[in-house]
Amino acid sequence: MFSNLSDQRLNRLLEHYMEARGTRAMPSRHDIDALRLGPVLPFIWLSDFEPAHNTFRYRLAGEEVNAVFGARITGLLLSDMVKGERFTAVNNLFLRVINEGLALHAEGPVYRCTDRMTLGERLVLPLSSDGEVADGLVGVTVRGESVDLTTAAASADQVYNFAAVEQLSENSPETVLQRATGG
Repeated sequence: MFSNLSDQRLNRLLEHYMEARGTRAMPSRHDIDALRLGPVLPFIWLSDFEPAHNTFRYRLAGEEVNAVFGARITGLLLSDMVKGERFTAVNNLFLRVINEGLALHAEGPVYRCTDRMTLGERLVLPLSSDGEVADGLVGVTVRGESVDLTTAAASADQVYNFAAVEQLSENSPETVLQRATGG
C-alpha cells in the first residue's frame, strides 16, 4: 500500500501530472509545465524509453540530480550511470512503470549507485507521446538524511509501491496512494 507522499515536491508533481493528463491515459512530456513546478525543478528528471537499448535516456535533469551524479546527465542512458545489479533493479522498476501504466512511489536509500546516497523518496510517472502508450518517464527524487555507508540503513531495501495511473483521476492523490496495493 502507498503511504502518504511525505515530501510536498512529490505531491506537487503528482497534482500537476493529473491536471496535465486530462482525459488521456497519461500526459506527454510536452504537457509538463516547468512554470507550474517551480520548487520541484531542481529534483525533477525526464527520460525517454530507448527500445534498442531496453532502457531509458535522460532528456532533462534538475540541478540537484546532476549534482548527485557529479555531471550533467542529459543525453546519458540509465546504464551509463547505474551499473551492475543496481542497473537491473532500477531499470526493471522503470520498465514496469511504462509497461503497466503505473505510478511508482519509493522510500528508503536513494542514489545507491553514487557516493552521495541518502535516505529519500521518489515518485515516477509514465509519459506518452500519443496519450495512450507509455514511452517515457517523469520523476522526482528528493534526498533526506545522509546515510553512513557502514550502517544497516545503507543496505536496507527501498520500499516500492505501485498504483495504476487510471486510479489517479478517480480520487485525490492522498486517497489513491494510501489505498493502492503494492507490487
